[in-house]
Amino acid sequence: MNASRKLAFSAISSGTKPTMAEVVKGNREQNMGLKLNYYPPVMKDGIKIVKLNPQEIAEQNQKWSRALIGNVIVGNPTFKEMLKFIYRVWNYVSTPQVFLHNNGYFIFKFNNEEDKEAILKQGPYTFNYRPFILKQWDPEFQMNKEPTQLIPIWVMFPNLLIQFWAPGNLERITSCIGKPICIDKLTAQEQRIAYARILIEIDISQPLPESISLELPDGTHYSQNIEYEWKPLFYQDCLKVGHNTRDCTKPAEHKEPR
Repeated sequence: MNASRKLAFSAISSGTKPTMAEVVKGNREQNMGLKLNYYPPVMKDGIKIVKLNPQEIAEQNQKWSRALIGNVIVGNPTFKEMLKFIYRVWNYVSTPQVFLHNNGYFIFKFNNEEDKEAILKQGPYTFNYRPFILKQWDPEFQMNKEPTQLIPIWVMFPNLLIQFWAPGNLERITSCIGKPICIDKLTAQEQRIAYARILIEIDISQPLPESISLELPDGTHYSQNIEYEWKPLFYQDCLKVGHNTRDCTKPAEHKEPR
């Protein structure tokens, strides 16, 4: 679903298509929006300059300070799909206002600071097994797809010896791959010992290891296999997630022969 709305047409007379003037007629009524005043621009060095009101900017910043910005990595959910996600996953807080912005970004405007903080603390989230990245709204944030290299990914360690499952050792193991974020409930309670499952923030611009070497107390080394629930492709040239060098549509730079 795009950000535009569909106009509902009502026939003026049988078999007559309304004119554009008739369709937008209601939008011209003053009670449909805000009446605007005229502010003459300021001339500076022969150029028209618009001087903005700093107090109004501050008020707008305050109004949006309870908002979060989110986007799904390698995903493009529709507005309706995102609403279903919010109703199902964020059902422990008041439903925020949801806005679809450019380039797949969503803005979530919460009723209070407590709800916003609760959502951040319960994260990170995934949307259809893809990382759903949330950030605090920032007045300087530009709604453009920025190169994303640090992505939270669920990582599994199959047949990890149970004596290694202490939180401190799990942190040491996962820190060899990236920044540990959290472990899932079954791993924390040791109720599923076939594998440990841990969420790790990983720099995907670097090769993802398939195994790591663990040193045992007696000095011997143990090779631990690693599996990733989702292994994103990253293209070094365009710094984008979702494809590799072979599949990238960005034209290669032409280099003159030496």
